[in-house]
Amino acid sequence: MKTILSWVALLAGEAIIIAAFFLWRGNAPTDIFTLNLVMASILYGVMFVDMLVPWINWKDKAQRQVGSMGIRWFITGLYVILALAVMIVGNWKVNLSFTVQLMLHIGLLFLLLLGFVAMFHASDKVVEIHSQESSHRQGVNDMKRAMMQLKDTAIDCPQLMAIYGDRINNLEEGLRYLSPSNNPEASALEDQFVEVINDINIAAPQFSMNQEKIEAALRRAERIYQNRKGVYSN
Repeated sequence: MKTILSWVALLAGEAIIIAAFFLWRGNAPTDIFTLNLVMASILYGVMFVDMLVPWINWKDKAQRQVGSMGIRWFITGLYVILALAVMIVGNWKVNLSFTVQLMLHIGLLFLLLLGFVAMFHASDKVVEIHSQESSHRQGVNDMKRAMMQLKDTAIDCPQLMAIYGDRINNLEEGLRYLSPSNNPEASALEDQFVEVINDINIAAPQFSMNQEKIEAALRRAERIYQNRKGVYSN
């Protein structure tokens, strides 16, 4: 429904522009009149997109539109102002020839195109940075998921929490404040931590038989966590 209404608004606005040009055509030569009508339609289209097309796509986690929003505002605003200036000055102040006006408008359209290229480049950069940050967060998220799984395992193994509950809770709490890192050492430590916690999960169902193994693994997990906490981004 929103798409249909947008198209209706676009076509209605275009019809008003065309009607206005023909009603107040004056003595403008056909080529100048046609050029001004085409440029007015282009300007209307640019402003229509800026006003009615959503700036932010909430489904896009990278929010690429936000990263290019400033460039988009600047480029489209500057283009509209300059194009209107060419139309006003060229027709009412200086009376520029059709060829001169056409070349000026082509030049402005070229600048608008360059602006769109810059806008898309900025959007791609936002996506690239978001992908890198997501990759850096992945290891910490894996550590947190491993601890959540350990807490779930502990539900069926009361002895585990009775003896090691405080240490497990301290590890889980510490992970809440662990910052992501792009350091390869951090990634290696994160993988080691997950592996050790998974070993505890495997050993926990036979707690009495594996208590010494669980104790050693938990000490190692605590040591890995402390080492990881001291690793920062490059």
